[in-house]
Amino acid sequence: MGQVVGNIIVQKRGVVSLGLLKEHNIPLNDGDIFQVQIEDGKVILIPMKLIPADQTWFWTSEWQKGEKEAEEDVVAGKVKSFENVEDLLKDLDQ
Repeated sequence: MGQVVGNIIVQKRGVVSLGLLKEHNIPLNDGDIFQVQIEDGKVILIPMKLIPADQTWFWTSEWQKGEKEAEEDVVAGKVKSFENVEDLLKDLDQ
């Protein structure tokens, strides 16, 4: 079983209050959003962040795969940078 870090209190009209211990560094703010999952009879709360609709493309699995590949190329030294367009064009001609 996982570590107990606090309690959930159900109030009037089904409002839920999270009483989490601050020493576990779980930052909570008014208006935070959690995804609720049920697994083996347990309620699991997963913190969520909202992103603007016009930026959802960045978080698709395909785009994130490309981001990971690009980062790996940078780390492996497989990328070049140029001071200006002329230097880039010279490199392309080689």
